[in-house]
Amino acid sequence: MRTALTTTLMLLTWVGQAQAQAQVQAQVQAQAQAQAQTQAAPASVALAAPAAPAAPAATVSPVAPVVLDAPAAPATRCIDVDVHNVRPQQGQLFLAAYGTADSYNKKPMAVARVPAVDAITPVQLCGISGNELAITLYQDIDGDGKMGKNMMGLPTEPWGSTGKPGMFGPSWETGKLMLDGSPVIARLSQ
Repeated sequence: MRTALTTTLMLLTWVGQAQAQAQVQAQVQAQAQAQAQTQAAPASVALAAPAAPAAPAATVSPVAPVVLDAPAAPATRCIDVDVHNVRPQQGQLFLAAYGTADSYNKKPMAVARVPAVDAITPVQLCGISGNELAITLYQDIDGDGKMGKNMMGLPTEPWGSTGKPGMFGPSWETGKLMLDGSPVIARLSQ
């Protein structure tokens, strides 16, 4: 039997995860809108302006150019994720990948929204950097774009993560894993 403190802690954990899922949903929608605008943008025709008079020829210096070292952007890649315990042909899967404990349930490095196809649905997540990550996910069965919750704030739709979520749901510590090139497995609740 759960004590009132255990139930309260569990409720607070789910509320935090619901807020993070709302942020992920907003990012997914923003990406979809940007992609739709890019695909729908009509090609524009640029009219050439009259040519300006030619500038005097520059003198060439025999000194080699100086190359400044700019900080390199972190290399990103795609990973394969196998989502287990999917309810086939029911709604969509929402995934969010986090690269650090500080960003967990706050700012995902990659998000994906895909149809829930089979009991094990493969998903490719791109934009991944670093050697460890944790993934949270849920299956939006009712199609409202958010994880369903009951009156106490507990999930009514399948949710999950990488690793083994504890009694109070997933955390960075229970969900993080090292990336070794093999498919990542994330499991939904049943």
